[in-house]
Amino acid sequence: MATAMQNDDSAIEKWKLRRTIQYLSSLRGRGTSLVTMIVPAQSQLSRTTKLLTDEYALSSCIKSSQTRHNVQQALSAAQGRLRLYTQNTLPENGLVLYTGIVYDEEQHRETKISMCIEPLQPLQYGLYRCETHFITDFLQQQIIDSVNDLNARRYGIMVIDGNGTLFARIDPQQGTTILKRIQVSLPKKHGRGGQSAPRFERLRREAIHNYLTKVAENAKSVFLNNQQHGLCNVDGFILSGSANLKQELAKSDLLGTQIQNKILRIIDVSYGGDNGLQETLRLSTDLLADLKLTQERQLLDEIFCQINLSSTTNETNTVSYTIGIDETSLILNEGSNLIDRLIIWENLITKRYVYQKRDEEKIIIVADNEQQAQKKLKILIKQNDNEQIECIDEMNLIDYLTENYKEMNIRLYLVTDRSPEGQQFRLGFGGCIALLRYPISTSLFDSLENNNENNEIDAYDY
Repeated sequence: MATAMQNDDSAIEKWKLRRTIQYLSSLRGRGTSLVTMIVPAQSQLSRTTKLLTDEYALSSCIKSSQTRHNVQQALSAAQGRLRLYTQNTLPENGLVLYTGIVYDEEQHRETKISMCIEPLQPLQYGLYRCETHFITDFLQQQIIDSVNDLNARRYGIMVIDGNGTLFARIDPQQGTTILKRIQVSLPKKHGRGGQSAPRFERLRREAIHNYLTKVAENAKSVFLNNQQHGLCNVDGFILSGSANLKQELAKSDLLGTQIQNKILRIIDVSYGGDNGLQETLRLSTDLLADLKLTQERQLLDEIFCQINLSSTTNETNTVSYTIGIDETSLILNEGSNLIDRLIIWENLITKRYVYQKRDEEKIIIVADNEQQAQKKLKILIKQNDNEQIECIDEMNLIDYLTENYKEMNIRLYLVTDRSPEGQQFRLGFGGCIALLRYPISTSLFDSLENNNENNEIDAYDY
């Protein structure tokens, strides 16, 4: 089966840019000393260089010695960055410089920042700002615009039945978002006869009509933008439910032409509410195929099926996959290009620690924090307690993978947990699954089981 979600390097680059922007947005400096500079596309680099020289001269007038020093350090770093470029090598979309000395209030530590970012879209204007924070809003907007392109549409979903209605929206950026819920208690059909039967049926039809009117009013308030003269904020609608109420609502004029003309599909589902929403998404895979969330669900469904098939047909004590960070990192440390595809949760907090002995032998450990890494390290070097070991590198595992997956010949996929499959992947599989190029013996993972047993013993060692 072909993978629905293609391994797109541009998607990984966008994720790395978004992560960098989030990091820069969280930084703060002492005083107005953090420099943000935009070099527009096809601008004269000499003008930007002259601007930095003039600003450096003006910075000598700053009264605060600390702020003056920080500003001059930031301007010098920006000048050094610009010297790496010429008019011919300047990126076609322009360049954004972030330089300065940031201050961490928790650790009471200063860190120098010097970074160049090439934007996703051409920058048409220049900017020089010296603030207490970096200016990143225009880059964030570019990421949003790149996600919400013409090929990635937004849809409104209404799941309606006799118990209530759920309004949701699905889009490329936020995934599935539940906007509103309403509940109702409609009179049931009954077998009462005689002269009261028409009256009971009339009361039931009136209650249904009032319910559909309420649903239509809520749909207009949720999906119509009054600031844009009643235009829909989605590109199409999907009606679903377990009863005939959805057909009655679609045939009536209650929704108005703005919504009624954009109804793309009416789907019969077995449930209402959240379960009905998930079933609607599964039955609308072809319509929502251009959305990243749908592609993620198809990818994870394929991976789950492949793991299940491999588990039920395996009789040779071999596996062609790894589950969880520990098993996957063990294969990565082998360095034998075993991994073909690696699926990982994009918000994984696990870090990669590199320790080194005096004889220059390196030990690589993955753990959520340094305390866990030290426990794992203690188990590995239990027989050599006298050897001095120091941590020479600490890096988020996902950052390491996105930087080196090409050299390791791995097809890397970053997925979210905004779908039921994504949540199952994060909670049940540890947010990490690797598919191998060929089966390996399960005895390779015996060391992990022994380490887990040692951890349990240490936990009860008084």
